[in-house]
Amino acid sequence: MTLQRPALPKSTAAMDLRMSGLLFAALGCAVAGLHSILMDSAWWFAALGVVFVVLAVAAATRYYSRRTWVGTAAGALAGFVVLTLFFGAGTAFLGIVPTGGTFARFGSLAQAATDSIARQSVPAFATVGIQFLLCWTIGGIAVVLDAVAISGRMPALTGIPLFIVLAVPSFVRAPLSDAFLFELTAVAYLFIVRNRLRRVQPGVAIVVGTIAVLGALIVPAALPPVTPADAAGSGIGVLAESINPIINLGADLRNSNPVQALSYTTTSSTGEYLRLTTLSNFSGKQWAPATPKLSRANTLARVGDPPGLTTAVASPAISTNIQIGATTGQWLPTPYPATKVTGLTGTWLWQPGSLAIRSDNSSMQGQKYSVLSLDVEPTIQQLQAAGSSASDPLAAVPKGLDPIVAATARKVVAGAKTDFDKAVALQSYFRGGTFTYSTKTPAAEGYDGSGIDVIAPFLQAKEGYCVHFASAMAVMARTLGIPSRVAVGFLPGKPGHGSANDNGPTVYTVSSADMHAWPELYFAGVGWVRFEPTPSKGFEPNFPSAPSTGPSTGPVDPSTVVPSAPAVTATPNGSKLANDTTNKSIGPGASQNAAQVGWGGVSLVVLLLLLASPAVIRVGIRRRRIDRIRLGDNPAGATWEELRESARDLGFPAPSSQTPQQLSGYLAEVLAVSVGDRDASLAALKELRELVEDESYGPPAYNYYGERMADALLVVLRGLRRSASLPERLRALLLPATLVDRALGRAVVRG
Repeated sequence: MTLQRPALPKSTAAMDLRMSGLLFAALGCAVAGLHSILMDSAWWFAALGVVFVVLAVAAATRYYSRRTWVGTAAGALAGFVVLTLFFGAGTAFLGIVPTGGTFARFGSLAQAATDSIARQSVPAFATVGIQFLLCWTIGGIAVVLDAVAISGRMPALTGIPLFIVLAVPSFVRAPLSDAFLFELTAVAYLFIVRNRLRRVQPGVAIVVGTIAVLGALIVPAALPPVTPADAAGSGIGVLAESINPIINLGADLRNSNPVQALSYTTTSSTGEYLRLTTLSNFSGKQWAPATPKLSRANTLARVGDPPGLTTAVASPAISTNIQIGATTGQWLPTPYPATKVTGLTGTWLWQPGSLAIRSDNSSMQGQKYSVLSLDVEPTIQQLQAAGSSASDPLAAVPKGLDPIVAATARKVVAGAKTDFDKAVALQSYFRGGTFTYSTKTPAAEGYDGSGIDVIAPFLQAKEGYCVHFASAMAVMARTLGIPSRVAVGFLPGKPGHGSANDNGPTVYTVSSADMHAWPELYFAGVGWVRFEPTPSKGFEPNFPSAPSTGPSTGPVDPSTVVPSAPAVTATPNGSKLANDTTNKSIGPGASQNAAQVGWGGVSLVVLLLLLASPAVIRVGIRRRRIDRIRLGDNPAGATWEELRESARDLGFPAPSSQTPQQLSGYLAEVLAVSVGDRDASLAALKELRELVEDESYGPPAYNYYGERMADALLVVLRGLRRSASLPERLRALLLPATLVDRALGRAVVRG
């Protein structure tokens, strides 16, 4: 009678290791799909560095523990340590142990990421905040994938988080999804399912997966296209129902496809700044408009008097006819100060103080209306004679402002006697040639926005767009006791003509690229006065000089205008600002920029790969041998070979000349003094020796002990690791001696 070899259960160890590699590949492909909404690639390496650490630590931990959930927990902890090293090393103990400051840092980075996402257009710069949020999210997804696919033994569910990552670009804009990376991720997912369900109808899994992939690629193509709100010809959608228009201003200015917002004609000799609203509340986080409850009595038949303006200031009336395109929003663009508005549909009311015109139930989209307003023309003498308004609440300096801002303001206005002279000096400082207009640098360097934390980095970098110039000048004016606020609206636009014979009125065309912010400063007797600190944008206000005799009754001929700006010595380009020796870390971008973090992530990934490669190779060799042992493929030879090499890696002499009895006798002495499961290790070693001898010298029936050999071998190896010192265990993991022997061409396990 011929004895049949019994069916042996397949080892899950090799499948777990392969599963970790497949999860890494699938998530790497899915994350790469974000390239359509994020610039450069440093963020991808940083995110993959976190993923690699999570999955590698989880896999290595499972080698020492038979509880799979312990590996997932260890991977999650390792991922958090790497996040601390990447983004909070300066606040952590030894750079990796988080403290209270580390969590505060993480909170500020998350807030910075939220603000940056709200302001930027696509593709966006991966600022430090965005990289933190991305690494945090992708690292968490890696933990979920490990828990579901390996600890939970439910690999099919890994498709859900992978799909979420792949779908992110389509949430922003449908055409941004990358079909090729979708297919690569889908292929990796099919291998994930097949790796675990190799014996459970793999054909069905592949067919279902193929249908899902084809459906996901074909169905979107068959559906009607989605037209984004800011596509060419569709107008500006970001103003719609926005509480604070300055939040989205940077994103619109970075839009490479500006669209027409409105057009207008005016009786003024020049184009008009069209103001939407003013931002006077500045708590430090950002500028925000005062939005009191609208009074039904504040109709546009007569708009309230502009604050501070007296009859001594020449203010001739002008008329402006405005046609809004597809732009949406709750504020109405008008010249300041408007006195009457006609032709609107819906309910529009003016706000006291700012005189901004707003509606709670209507949109400016498609509106066509006429505005009567005043062309306020104060003279230089009137502005210089204005008394101090330092007690005004809008002159209050926000708490937490870096002293460098006030110090810079005092340096710029040195020698200026009146508030007006100081205001002109500030304007000249920004427009004098040392500052550069840029919508990209603030986002890339991490100081985008209008908050208190971005002013000092902006003054040092000397690059920004209108939000930064307006905010900086307004805050610097407040440090000098001058009330200030920030206005948001549109530049005058480009002049043209409404008829082919060029005899019609001048028609000004305003696009989304003309969205703008500028500071307004208050002068008693004159009211709020516009200034223009942003270089290469708009034009400086023209303040005429009063006649030598008689009161000022109207506008003065431009040929009589006398510049009044005092001589101001701007800070030389590239020089340090006052008190800059403190080198404070202000905001998420002051300590390190996105590129530094990205390259740091690349370096860390490369280093981890180099450090982990010997361990991965050695673990792979061990796993293959154990699989052979369990399957009955020369189990005695594979068992004794692995026992010798593992002992050699741990620093125990294991010459190949020793017989199994001699080696087991020596290892028994080692295990006898070990801590932990000493008795279990000794018993397993004895059983292992007997099984090997039986398999080697006994009849064929004894060749069926592969499973018992593998289990006994694992117990003995665990005991040997516990018997070795910590340095030896680390060396055996990171630089196995038998691997070095192979690399150098030496015979392995020689004594």
